[in-house]
Amino acid sequence: MEMGGLMGGFYRVSVHISRLAYVNLLWIMFTLLGGVVLGIMPATVALFAITRKWVNGQDEFPIFKTYWKYYKAEFLKSNLLGFILFVLIILLYNNFMLLQNDVIWMDIVRYILFFLTVLFAIVVIFLFPVYVHFQLNLPQYLRDALFLGLGYPVHTVLIGVGIFLLQMLFMKLPGLIPFFAMSTISYYIMWMANTTFNHVEKKRQEKLQASLQAN
Repeated sequence: MEMGGLMGGFYRVSVHISRLAYVNLLWIMFTLLGGVVLGIMPATVALFAITRKWVNGQDEFPIFKTYWKYYKAEFLKSNLLGFILFVLIILLYNNFMLLQNDVIWMDIVRYILFFLTVLFAIVVIFLFPVYVHFQLNLPQYLRDALFLGLGYPVHTVLIGVGIFLLQMLFMKLPGLIPFFAMSTISYYIMWMANTTFNHVEKKRQEKLQASLQAN
């Protein structure tokens, strides 16, 4: 029987906190399992897949078994995506390093690179939620993450602000990092992204109904 009242609320909060700590430790373990370089992408995808279930109200499932399932299934594909991200980061970084001279036209190039970096950050913010929510090919993940971020700028800003505040919290309380850093950030991003997905679906349904009524 589920407890109600104050004790029931305290129990549910305690369970949720323990789950966040557990899945954060799983993220660390599975990242190390892949030698960090090959482990971080599938571990992060599995983390977002778990938090997506929680955001959607799915609580009764075996966490370890589910995490391991996503980790194995997405190991190759997620690492290919990670390689693409790594190449983009290197290209942006190298271009910034090449623009060290104080020439007027280089200021224009710097602004362009800064703009591209902002676009890249938007892609990264929405990439993992899009990855676990849709079945797409690699370029489509990048495209849809960018379109969602640009199409819902308020959500994008709120996600960015939330990530910044969480990072500030963990810098003040570094002892929380091994237990809550990635899982909490993942949960917050997934919660906000899920709100965005719901808005997209609502608009799609409205357009569909309008189209049916017009016919």
